[in-house]
Amino acid sequence: MSQPGSAFEPSDQPYQLAVEGMSCEHCASAVERAVREVVGVTAVRVSLDRKQAEVVGGAPGQVVGAIEQAGYGAKPMADDTPVCPLPAMQEQLSGNESIANPDYAIQVGDMTCSACVASVEQAIRGVAGVTGAAVNLVEKMAQVSGGEPDAVVQAIIERGYAARIVEPSRPAGSFLIELEQAGSEADRERIRELLTQGHAQMELVFSGPGVRVITDLHPADILLRLQAGGYRGALREEFVDPYLEQAAEAKKEIHRSWHRALAAGIVGAGLMAGEMSGLTPPLNSAAGQPFWSVVAFICLATMWFSGRNYYVTAVKKARYLAANMDTLIALGTSAAWISSVMVIVNPDFIPGGGNHLYLDASVMILAFLQFGHALEVRAKRTTSEAIGSLLGLVPKTAMLTRDGVEVEIPVSLLRLDDEVRVRPGEKIPIDGELVTGGSSVDESMLSGESLPVAKTVGDAVTGGSINRTGSFVFRVTRLGEDTTLAHIIKMVKQAQLSKPPIGRLVDKVSAVFVPVVIAISILTFFIWHQFAPEPQLAYALTTGIAVLVIACPCALGLATPIAIMVGTARAAQFNILIRNSDALQSASQLNTLVVDKTGTLTEGRPRVTSVLSRDGESTTDILQMSASLENNSEHPLAEAITLAAGEQGIELLPVEEFLAVSGRGIRGRIDGRIWYLGNRQYLSEQDISLPDSLLQAAEEQAGQGGTPVWLANAERVTGVLILKDPVRADTPSAIAQLRRLGIDIVMCTGDNRSTAQAVARELGIEQVHSEVLPQDKLSVIAELQGRGRTVGMVGDGVNDAPALAQADTGFAIGSGTDVAIDNADITLAGDSLAHVSTAIRLSAATILNIKQNLFGAFIYNII
Repeated sequence: MSQPGSAFEPSDQPYQLAVEGMSCEHCASAVERAVREVVGVTAVRVSLDRKQAEVVGGAPGQVVGAIEQAGYGAKPMADDTPVCPLPAMQEQLSGNESIANPDYAIQVGDMTCSACVASVEQAIRGVAGVTGAAVNLVEKMAQVSGGEPDAVVQAIIERGYAARIVEPSRPAGSFLIELEQAGSEADRERIRELLTQGHAQMELVFSGPGVRVITDLHPADILLRLQAGGYRGALREEFVDPYLEQAAEAKKEIHRSWHRALAAGIVGAGLMAGEMSGLTPPLNSAAGQPFWSVVAFICLATMWFSGRNYYVTAVKKARYLAANMDTLIALGTSAAWISSVMVIVNPDFIPGGGNHLYLDASVMILAFLQFGHALEVRAKRTTSEAIGSLLGLVPKTAMLTRDGVEVEIPVSLLRLDDEVRVRPGEKIPIDGELVTGGSSVDESMLSGESLPVAKTVGDAVTGGSINRTGSFVFRVTRLGEDTTLAHIIKMVKQAQLSKPPIGRLVDKVSAVFVPVVIAISILTFFIWHQFAPEPQLAYALTTGIAVLVIACPCALGLATPIAIMVGTARAAQFNILIRNSDALQSASQLNTLVVDKTGTLTEGRPRVTSVLSRDGESTTDILQMSASLENNSEHPLAEAITLAAGEQGIELLPVEEFLAVSGRGIRGRIDGRIWYLGNRQYLSEQDISLPDSLLQAAEEQAGQGGTPVWLANAERVTGVLILKDPVRADTPSAIAQLRRLGIDIVMCTGDNRSTAQAVARELGIEQVHSEVLPQDKLSVIAELQGRGRTVGMVGDGVNDAPALAQADTGFAIGSGTDVAIDNADITLAGDSLAHVSTAIRLSAATILNIKQNLFGAFIYNII
């Protein structure tokens, strides 16, 4: 690495210094702080292992002086000094002028609560060179900027948590091809010749019927080359959805908790039943001590099976002089078991017959707590399920065109500027721009509106949306994390993880409660040891242990999950599915409700609300001609028109020479006569004039949220159909109920302004946000929350998912998409908005019950 020309001239080039005297991470941090204080230094990275500092900016002589003033030796590394280069430096943006490795992920195990997250994050930030750290409890993942990854992993392990660096699933440029015939050595040699000809750098690894290829060439080109050589095969998808893995792991954890709760419950309930029925022998009988010794061993094994996670966590906390509720659980159950063993060994340990055993309590406490843990994990699992639903919106493969040949490849192997063909009815696999063809695309996942959007050459298309009519080819413009759906997923993740769990109340209490209980236990021991009658030690041990046993948070651990279980069961009787316990806390405090329009306030499907006819024309004839034409169309409005004709028993006529003009309308020949059906612009293009009377009436209907569809023959307009998405019958009364609860209503929709305003006027809603995208809905909710409002969101579509997750409480209409339901806290069975007020009242009652339970638990422990 080149050195600056003068030791006292500022340098814009990175330079390295040898640093002496560093012996620990604290030393490295001290050196880094000293260097950063030098004027002109823009970036610094210190390596404890290599005894080096790499610096950008500042005068090297001044930097050396600063390091020496901090108590360490330093000197520039000469050109002939053997250099062990530090990892490449990268200046961070947004004002963070530190040197860091590119961001990397670390898998962290054994985290169980928010206190664990804080402990892990503190350990990471204590590593020299780390400039940022974010720890995710649900994903068991830490995202780190800067620092040596190995040092960060070691720091986490030293805190008592398992950790490993997350490696890429496969090398860059690596993919797997499965072949139908590649078993013989001759086939393998032939394949090697086919693929490596002219590409000596290509690496091939044969395994069974497949071959792994590592190359910078496009995977599709490799596959086509194999096919040209007579070998049939397919590219295999190797991308593993991490959210599905997390959901599977959460499911396993729930099963483990149920098994642990069941084991502890059977042992504890058996002991309690035996003692109450008199089936167990008295301790002071001949068979008493042997019997209870065996029982104590069984209880110890059960405690380890059902509660070892509490004991391991308690030991980890003790190493850093910290405590949480796990500490109290471990102390309480251990104390119950130890005190029982003491009495079994010496029944006369306490004079006066104080030989009561607490073996049943030692395991029953764990049974209740593991039951509560299973309920908690089930609530957290919805995060992975919701994001997995979003990922399921896009197909896993794409039909790529290469030099006029189509080849199917996994979407994860697509590259920028690839050209992909999409046929009618198929989902668009990734974001791009049309290069040939045209169609109408259902983008309801973004806008929430059922009407398709016309797409022509140059228009953008979004992965996950549905191609309705024509076939087209588009060019890939975004990959991976840059796609629109990836941004929606990111917003959902950030919004979900920003919510505080209701169980944190117990964690906060435990921060004070646990040390107080331990202190009282110790104080009790010393008081009885000093002032109790003989045997003082026996009395002191028994009373000290009794404090821990009585204070063990069995009631605290059950106060929340039992109330939630009863509350959610009661809600289910009202067709309300509460998926997330957080909703019980937030729903009871709502003062603002953001409501989507389409499918929530309205029915979500357009209907023919009126037929306007020209003088002398029959409305039945107008509907018959319109429905006959639309019977050949896939347009969403076509279903509404044909349904209206069917409801009136109108017979449809055969249509010849049918033609659909994307985004405009349709035409066809009926009984030898050409008919046109479409929007105003389409009829104008056919040089058909619109009568003033119908035009004025159509404009009035459009101002009230209607969509005019014009019918004409070659000579003149015969009529116009008005289609609307009607307001649900029970929506006005539902909004009135919400207002009586003191909740303000805000409409937020992707529909056009005039339609949104028309529905708002009909329902008396004053705050309206129209023509908004998913990120705009999320911003509306975030802005309301920033003003101190507690916000609920009601939606039914993919476009509502980020907003449902961001809201303090998300309500999904039961007839909506799976993605909306998965991202909501509460699902309302059916289509009625009236269930929202019922859910709010139920939540308030459940939270009140939780507070009563907590109050009772604390009073019991205090007494």
